[in-house]
Amino acid sequence: MELDEVRSALAVAAHPDDIESWCAGTLAALKARGARVAYLLLTSGDKGSADPLAVPAQIAATREAEQLAAAAVLGVRDVVFLRRGDGTLADAPALRAAIATEIRRVRPDLLFAFDPWEPYVFHCDHRESALAALAAADPLARRPGPDGAAPHAVRAAWLFHTGRPDRFVDITATLDARVAARAAHASQTRDPAALARSWRERAAAAGAPAGLGLAEAFHEVVFPPPGAAWDE
Repeated sequence: MELDEVRSALAVAAHPDDIESWCAGTLAALKARGARVAYLLLTSGDKGSADPLAVPAQIAATREAEQLAAAAVLGVRDVVFLRRGDGTLADAPALRAAIATEIRRVRPDLLFAFDPWEPYVFHCDHRESALAALAAADPLARRPGPDGAAPHAVRAAWLFHTGRPDRFVDITATLDARVAARAAHASQTRDPAALARSWRERAAAAGAPAGLGLAEAFHEVVFPPPGAAWDE
């Protein structure tokens, strides 16, 4: 699907700063087009500190505050934390159900998540968060919720951190917002100037295959249209 078709989008990620690292430029472009954008963070990044004496609850509180500040840079106010344990995510029925609840609430046309089929071994939470998000979108959210919530059919998912991109979004106009949002994660940022340079280089590399100066790249998964039979 095309950006101009998107009325609502939900970004599902494992940790605070994942969204800003991979798709914030595109989300900023959607906001500029008037789309509703919501974030779902499955953990609060309570292991995200190099200090062995750091208290996980304090780390989580800091990282949640940073995530809210980062979202505010793009004008996103709908941010939900599931507060699962950092490093413990598993594509299991309970996690799928929790994500499906948010899908029925937000009713997104477009879902953003990691590409779970990429061999990035640095954090299993990324893979598991994406597998759960895709299963939540189809088939789970396409069925009524246990609380009577109306079903919702997501039209497509754009998977980031992918080695097989087929969707490219020009973020020339939104790169600065993406960098500012990522820099809001102060506890995860050693050198803001170096971060800005690195993010521009990454955007240039992402856009090169499509002939774009600065871009974010995704692999698109298209879901069956509403009313299609589910595989049992």
